[in-house]
Amino acid sequence: MKPFLIILGIVCILGAAACFAFHVIHSSPIVVTKLAEGPAGEPELKEITALAWSADGHVLATVDDNKTVALWDAARGTNLRALESSPTEWIFAPAFSPDGSLLATASSSQGYNNTQGHLLFWNPTTGERLGSVDNILWPQCVSFNPAGTLIAVGGMPALYLVDPSTKEITHQVDRAHENGPIQEVAFSPNGDLLATAGRDGTVKLWQVPELNLVRTFSVDQSVIGISRLGERPARVVVGSVAFAHHHPRLAASTSEGSVFVWNLDRGQQIVRYAYDYSTAIGENYIQATLENSLSFTSDDRWLLTTDQRGNGLRLLGVDSKKNTGDLLTTHTDTPTPMEAVNVSPADGSVAFAYRIFQPGQNARTKFEIWKLQLR
Repeated sequence: MKPFLIILGIVCILGAAACFAFHVIHSSPIVVTKLAEGPAGEPELKEITALAWSADGHVLATVDDNKTVALWDAARGTNLRALESSPTEWIFAPAFSPDGSLLATASSSQGYNNTQGHLLFWNPTTGERLGSVDNILWPQCVSFNPAGTLIAVGGMPALYLVDPSTKEITHQVDRAHENGPIQEVAFSPNGDLLATAGRDGTVKLWQVPELNLVRTFSVDQSVIGISRLGERPARVVVGSVAFAHHHPRLAASTSEGSVFVWNLDRGQQIVRYAYDYSTAIGENYIQATLENSLSFTSDDRWLLTTDQRGNGLRLLGVDSKKNTGDLLTTHTDTPTPMEAVNVSPADGSVAFAYRIFQPGQNARTKFEIWKLQLR
């Protein structure tokens, strides 16, 4: 009888430990609280192609269908003003200056045979257009350095540094990435490094302001093996990059849902999260890259990113393989991929946009803003 009781006790202890471990791994270290959703009133949004936060977290900028930049009250979801572009322009990638006095957007003339591009400057308070930097080839992404004295612009395939005070290009690398445009640019917290994400499956690290190449990180080749159309080998696109706030770490996410974290001092991989191989193969599915869909939490212990399908947000442990899925999801009857995601530099609040489809009606887009608080 005693051996049986001893074995039973051991089983109970192990079972309790297993339950505790399951709870630790799968419970979220973040409390989420909904702050606002929009549009609350006019204008109606067709498709949000990019999002950006002001540095103080009070204003959210959206780009609707690559045409109109709208500014929204982040506390209420109401429209503050719209910045109308030329009918012949495509607008991409809004970015606020650190002091909030300037909004920069990338712009290209319509037509795939026209490579003429611009960096546009706006006064976000009045909506006034303040000028532009021209002769930028197909600009795709924009980011201010922490001091607000430089703007990085990723084009196809060139990389530019622009002085916002003089509106001049100060440095340029003509072929920063091979085979396509730069998907995203991000400055390190002290502004001495710049990371670029490319369609060629690499992340490159540049010294600022000279734009000397420091290091190149490569992601694995696609294991899906075929493109979206099934006609040629798939190419892994690096869509997002982010620096840690307090540690020498860099993270990147790919179009297939994989996430990488590297140590910048040693150039070594810390952790990698791979997508669900069986799901990807079974459905022949590759998730489209989202703008600004990767961010470290304030304590640098977690990464906030989208799931493979783009229907929700998840947290990934930076030092250990802990994955908390379904942190936030799109609130529709059918799973709907997010169009854009961005995290506020002020308090870590997250904004995401998605489309709503209703029978007999045109699709429309909405955005939600959630407060994220570490436990």
